Amino acid sequence: MSGGGNEPTDLQKRVHEIIFEADTPAGKQFDVLLIICILLSVGATMIETIPGIHPNQRDLLNTLEWAFTIGFTLEYFVRLWCVKSPRMYATSFWGVIDLLAILPSYLGLVFQGAEVMLMIRFVRVLRVFRILGMNSYVTGLNKIAEALKRNSKKISVFLTAILILVTIFGSLMFVIEGQPVKVKDRQELKVDDRIWIGKYPDSKDARVTTASEVEVMVTLSGESEANRLADDEEVYRPFNEQFDSIPKGVYWAIVTLTTVGYGDISPITPQGQFIAAMVMILGYSILGVAIGGIVSTEMSGAGSQTDPFEIKCLECDAKGHAYGARRCYVCGAELPIPGGGQRDINTARSCINCGAEGHRLEAQFCHNCGEPLDAAGVDAYKELFSMDLDSDVDKKDDKDS
Repeated sequence: MSGGGNEPTDLQKRVHEIIFEADTPAGKQFDVLLIICILLSVGATMIETIPGIHPNQRDLLNTLEWAFTIGFTLEYFVRLWCVKSPRMYATSFWGVIDLLAILPSYLGLVFQGAEVMLMIRFVRVLRVFRILGMNSYVTGLNKIAEALKRNSKKISVFLTAILILVTIFGSLMFVIEGQPVKVKDRQELKVDDRIWIGKYPDSKDARVTTASEVEVMVTLSGESEANRLADDEEVYRPFNEQFDSIPKGVYWAIVTLTTVGYGDISPITPQGQFIAAMVMILGYSILGVAIGGIVSTEMSGAGSQTDPFEIKCLECDAKGHAYGARRCYVCGAELPIPGGGQRDINTARSCINCGAEGHRLEAQFCHNCGEPLDAAGVDAYKELFSMDLDSDVDKKDDKDS
């Protein structure tokens, strides 16, 4: 077990109960107040970005934001003060989130140009997950991340195939839609149009920099100085100006293959429209097959995996450990296999040593650091939930027998 430092005082235990224990009356009131402050803080930051807001209102919002920041700062240090091991809490997931929620505001005062970091304050919204007891959703995200890691090779092959396809189709559309056609009326040219100067195919690539009824100024590819376009020069431009380069064709292929379809670039030739239809159908097929293959692999592998609730402690034979538990909730011994399943009895009980939450109702030791949980808290939760754990265990034993 980790050494936790000095034994917490009665005041620290009381503050810990209010801040960390969401199932107590005082803890519920604190969490409601905290949610209101978080939402008001995020709302003030969003309203502050509206261009037409009055300067006086902007100053008021800025004052409110700093008031919330100072309040969250005090809350962060109080959390560090009331836990037995501040270092473990500070390096935990929620400890890092609490720090990121306040740090950008102070960095913006010290470093110039760090205003963009203030947007990191929106991580405060993540704290609502903890306050509302939505740890199970975090567990689901962990499972999704594990599934992506297991299928990383398949995903790499899929992305490589997509990259090859969009490159081929983008280049093909550039050849079809961007084929050069001779410009008959130079007044049709616009600034930034791509043109070719000289007899095709020995023409030079250029961009229009100035277009007027009097003259047309162009910049040749690779040069920075603009030159006047001679009246006797032959000028060509892409048949479809939207496909004036291969990168734009690749961009169109990505948008079309993923079935997004912004509509900012579209083919106008029959050949291009036929290819566009094929790419759209191919996009549906590829995405369906790829996602279906990954899902079927996960479903087939799920049946062969060991039930998380069957993970047994080697010291006391206890089962049903919380997801991600590293130590037994009964005796505190280290588990032989990391991980676990969903909590079948999920409470907001937290460890006074490291601040870890979501312990089982009958847990006696922290599933994260292995330190003993507050015995008074165990009795309080038994009374709160009106559950007779002994009879519940007897029923489970009868069912197993």
